Amino acid sequence: MVMSALAPASSVQPSTRCPDSDDEHATPGAGIAAGFEVRVQQQPIVVQTEIAPIMRNPDVGAVVNFIGVVRNSGDLDDVVSLELEHYPGMTEQSLWGIVEEAIARWKVDAVKVVHRTGRIMLGDAVVLVVVAAPHRAAAFEACEFVMDFLKMHAPLWKKEHRRDGGSDWVEARRSDEQAMLRWG
Repeated sequence: MVMSALAPASSVQPSTRCPDSDDEHATPGAGIAAGFEVRVQQQPIVVQTEIAPIMRNPDVGAVVNFIGVVRNSGDLDDVVSLELEHYPGMTEQSLWGIVEEAIARWKVDAVKVVHRTGRIMLGDAVVLVVVAAPHRAAAFEACEFVMDFLKMHAPLWKKEHRRDGGSDWVEARRSDEQAMLRWG
């Protein structure tokens, strides 16, 4: 299942619905143009396929991406997979809000957020954030901002599955809360 919200070439009207979504609120805001996308999916993220179209934009001078992967970092360092749950529609709406805030703060040509849900194995990509801008400073800062806000505000719930068959829900980390402070 893929929940996608891709901004068309022309400005998006607030009433435009997210393809494949039953939630009328899972839409980009008015004025979001081509190059801006939010997608929640169970399928693996193919990084090069996601980034290549952004790199073809002749106005882009910098493309920064962040790829979050499942790591072996539980309390006992025996994590074998991560399970992510979300509220369809609400998650996309939240992600669009984060993208819109990044657009308001930096001059960016593209922002793409692809987040997986379901069971994801050790070493596989969980999230991809791509930001393109004319210059690297804006691309780096906006990418970091999007990821910091996503970690703290997107309605996604993570459960670590261990080798012994046990599992635990992942709590917010103090370091993630601290990262938010610098954005005001």
